[in-house]
Amino acid sequence: MLRVNDIDVSYGQVQVLRKVSFDIQEKEIVSLLGSNGAGKTTTVSAVSGILPVSHGQVVFMDEDITRVESFHRVERGLVQVPEGRKIFPTLTVMENLEMGSYLKGPKAMRQETMASVFSLFPVLEKRKKQLGGTLSGGEQQMLAIG
Repeated sequence: MLRVNDIDVSYGQVQVLRKVSFDIQEKEIVSLLGSNGAGKTTTVSAVSGILPVSHGQVVFMDEDITRVESFHRVERGLVQVPEGRKIFPTLTVMENLEMGSYLKGPKAMRQETMASVFSLFPVLEKRKKQLGGTLSGGEQQMLAIG
């Protein structure tokens, strides 16, 4: 599903990542661990297309996306879930979820996707008219994932 092969990433003249590789299969849960400055954020930013890869390859769903712009990666379904429950606190649960499907492709599958989110997190369906900021911390993280 996601394969990163020997990527190198630099900030200007400073090379931060050297030959980073990993594979993530569908439905697999993976953690990227390391101390401050180890390159976790840089790795995620490179995979997302926010930072350019100077060497190596990023493959998503059997397609080389190494040179694909970040917004096109989102259209293909490669997205980040923000840390720290970054939701829209003044929008309802449903409005927050709809924000995740504003692009043409995801919008066409909105009903199917909502059903999937609600099957994973039934509490969100019960609270779909509630403001996101009034949810518990765990519920807000479910919303961010949804």
